[in-house]
Amino acid sequence: MKKLSIVASAIAFALLGGCAAYKPETWVNRGPTTIDASETGLIYCYDDANIIDGERMVGTLCATPTSGFFMQGEPEIKFGPWNRKFMSALVSETTKGVELDYKGKRAFLKCSPVLGADSKVEVGRDCTATMNDQHLVSAKFIFKK
Repeated sequence: MKKLSIVASAIAFALLGGCAAYKPETWVNRGPTTIDASETGLIYCYDDANIIDGERMVGTLCATPTSGFFMQGEPEIKFGPWNRKFMSALVSETTKGVELDYKGKRAFLKCSPVLGADSKVEVGRDCTATMNDQHLVSAKFIFKK
């Protein structure tokens, strides 16, 4: 019985000690990615981090292949720092770019059309999000197969 309590104490200490030794993430700039976002009803997201005004910040880009109540509308792009859906825009609005203020920083989302093999039909959007004109996250979303 004494051995069992010693083993249980050692396991508990190891588990709790592991929690106290947590180190925050430090990776930055994993680079742009291409995401097949063609299945209706799902939200597709990508996270990246960069140094913004001297501090590490994580940005999340998300896309849905349709919008609207009956999922009949055009695709939608969402962006936010720290995995928040801070701003949302239809793909047609992202061509000019969408700008909002986030805690005193200028958040800017801009997407350009991605053309299919025939160079005539738009199949997706190549999006970039910046904070204070500094690159945060980029992703290419393909909406049609």
